[in-house]
Amino acid sequence: MKTRIIVIVICLLLLALLIALVDSFNHNYSDTPVESDLIVMLGGDGGRMEKAAELYREGYADSVLITPIVESNALSQSTALAKEYGIPEEALVKEYEATSTYTNASITIDIMKENDMTSALIVTSDYHVKRSKYIYDKLNDEGFEFRYIPALSDEGEKWYEGSGAFYVWRSELIKLWAYRLGLYIWSE
Repeated sequence: MKTRIIVIVICLLLLALLIALVDSFNHNYSDTPVESDLIVMLGGDGGRMEKAAELYREGYADSVLITPIVESNALSQSTALAKEYGIPEEALVKEYEATSTYTNASITIDIMKENDMTSALIVTSDYHVKRSKYIYDKLNDEGFEFRYIPALSDEGEKWYEGSGAFYVWRSELIKLWAYRLGLYIWSE
């Protein structure tokens, strides 16, 4: 009897592991953009600024939050790059403090509350949408409407087409599970 229970438990654990692994490859979540109060560009690599600027130029929102702004030529999250892509200085909502996806979400929500905003388009890399959606939805106790818009890499590739696909997959798997387990502080 004990052996049968142990075998069942092991089988259930292996099934759960298999489901988690299969789910870890699914980063295809995407919303259709709609007119919103704010476009939020999460700082990081890839074509995020280009996508945020495209949404701004198409009139989806009058303001763009870059979280965080880092004034550097090496990173793609500066006010100079935003202006280069056609986002005027007066449309930028500047935020310099975020250090993780968790703080991106927390600060975004605070800014939206302060400015009586109710909706935002969250722009991030295609591999990062799943984790971003998880944390924004988890912190969204005010009923804000968030829509998640993926950006491709600078080369126009999806995350799994690039040379670092395995690293991206492994990193996102670890970080997403750290978030799911409430380990926000140590996840990034």
